[in-house]
Amino acid sequence: MATFAPIDDLERLKRLQRVSDAALALLSVEDLLDELLLRVRDILGADTAAVLLLDPEKNELVARAAKGIEEEVEQGVRIPVGKGFAGRIAAERHPVALTTVDHTTVLNPILFQKGIRSLLGVPLIAHGDVVGVLHIGTTTPRVFQQDEVELLQLVADRVALALQVRLAESARVVIDAFQRTFLPDSLPYVPGLRVTTKYLPASSDVGIGGDWFDSFALPSGELVLAIGDVAGHGLPAASLMGKMRNALRAYALLGGTATEIAEYLDQYHRHFGDGELVTLLVGVLSKDLSTFRFVLAGHCPPLVLGEMGAVFATISEHVPPLGVDRSRPFIEHELQIERGSMLLLYTDGLVERRGESLDIGLERLRRTAERSLPVHEAPEAIAALLEEQLEGGRPADDVAVLLLQRQAIPSLELEFAVPARASSLVDIRRAVGRWLDDIGVHPVTAMEIVTAVSEASTNVIEHAYGPAGGTISIAGDSKNDRVEMRVRDTGGWRGSSRGGRGNGLRLIRGLMDEVSVEPTDQGTTVRMRRKAGS
Repeated sequence: MATFAPIDDLERLKRLQRVSDAALALLSVEDLLDELLLRVRDILGADTAAVLLLDPEKNELVARAAKGIEEEVEQGVRIPVGKGFAGRIAAERHPVALTTVDHTTVLNPILFQKGIRSLLGVPLIAHGDVVGVLHIGTTTPRVFQQDEVELLQLVADRVALALQVRLAESARVVIDAFQRTFLPDSLPYVPGLRVTTKYLPASSDVGIGGDWFDSFALPSGELVLAIGDVAGHGLPAASLMGKMRNALRAYALLGGTATEIAEYLDQYHRHFGDGELVTLLVGVLSKDLSTFRFVLAGHCPPLVLGEMGAVFATISEHVPPLGVDRSRPFIEHELQIERGSMLLLYTDGLVERRGESLDIGLERLRRTAERSLPVHEAPEAIAALLEEQLEGGRPADDVAVLLLQRQAIPSLELEFAVPARASSLVDIRRAVGRWLDDIGVHPVTAMEIVTAVSEASTNVIEHAYGPAGGTISIAGDSKNDRVEMRVRDTGGWRGSSRGGRGNGLRLIRGLMDEVSVEPTDQGTTVRMRRKAGS
C-alpha cells in the first residue's frame, strides 16, 4: 500500500495556510466549499474529497460538495448519524481511516463504485458542535499516516468555523426574508383608525422565531386583527408561521366569529402540524370601530389604554395554545374601544424575562404603556414603548407589536395611498365611504361622491401606468359644507380619458358640482367638489 512522506512542521504550516487564505472569506458557501475541496485534495494527494453537512432536524448528514465523486451531491446522498463511514465519524466525533472500502465498511455505494480503495474522514466541529464531516479518498490502496490525519483535522477545524459563520449568516438572511414575506407589507387604511405594527428580531445568537401579526379588512367592512407566536426558532418556526397566517386569512373569509376562526385554525394545526405549540390572539373589530371581539389561545391579554389609564382585558378563563388538547371550547371576549383609546397586542418577548414571573413583566408593560403611549403619535408611540420596555437593548426573544389607535374626533381631512390595481377599488370605496359617514355627509350624496372617486381611480388604473404599476393617492377635506376630493397619480396617461374625453370623466362631472383635471410632468390630479348636504 502507498504511503506519503512525513509532513514536517513547516510544510504542515504552508499547507494549512492554503486553506486559511484570506481571499476565501469573500466567497459564498458553495464557492468556499468548492475551492477548499480542490485545495484539500491537492495538499493531501487524494483523488476525491467531499463535505457532508449535518441536518439536525433529521439527524442525517447531507452531501453538500464533492470533488471526484460529484454524484454524492447530484443524488442528494443522506447518511444517518451513526451509520456507515461518515455517520460513524459524526457520532464518534473522531477521525476514521479505512483501508478497505466496500458495502461492509461504507453505507454509500457510490464510494466503492467509483473505485475508491482508501478513505480518511474527520468531523467538522465548531464551538463544540458537529456541523458535518470532511473526507478524502484514493483510488489506490493507502495507509494514512498520523501526521496526515492531524493535518486533515486541522483543516477541518478551520473549515468548520468558517462554515458555521457563513451558514448562520446565510440562514438568517433567508429565514428573515422568508418571515418578512409573510408579514403584511401594508395595512388596511380605515378612516378614524390608525393601525401600526413593529417586528423586532431577537439577538443574533437566538435565531429567527415564529412571531407574526396580521390585519386585514373583511368584505363586511369589519377588521381582523391577529397576533401569534410559533414555538421554536429557525426555518421550521418561520415556515409554520407562514402557514398559520395564510390559513387565518382563508378561514376569516368564510365569515363567522373570532371563535369560529380560532376553531378552524386549531383543526388545521392539529391535522397539518407536527405538535408545535402556537399561541394566538385573533379578533374582529366591528364596522363602527367600537367593539373588539377576540379569542385567546395561550397568548398574552390585550392592553387597552383610555381615560381610566392602561388596563389589561379581563380573561374569564385561559385556554391553552393551539395544538394542545383542550377540555373546553374557545371563549370569545369583548372589549369596547372608545374614541381616543388605544389597543395594544403583543407577543411574549415584550414582557418575559428569564427568572421573572410573567405577572411582573405584564405589570411593567402596563406602567410603561401608561407613561409612553399617550404622549406620542404612531409609530413614535411604539418606538417609545419598546425603548423603555426593553431598556434600550435587544430582546432575548422576538417581539411583535400591533397598536390600534382610534381617533378622538372625526377628522375633516382624509389622505391615503393604495397600489394602482383593480383590487384596490374596494379599499378606496370603503375608506372614502366610511370617512364621509364619519363627517356626517348625507348618505345619498356620500354614495355619489364615492362613485366619482372610484371612477377617477379606475381611470388611473387603466391609463396612468404601464406593467410596472404605481400608486393612487386619495385626499379629501370638508370645509363650509363642501367636500373636495382629489385623486392623484404619478404616471404618464395613455388612452382617451385624459383632457376631458371619455365616459368615465363625463360620469364624474355628472355626479360632482365641480371637476378639474390637472396634468403635469409629475402626474395628473383629478379635483372634484360637491356640496355635502345635497
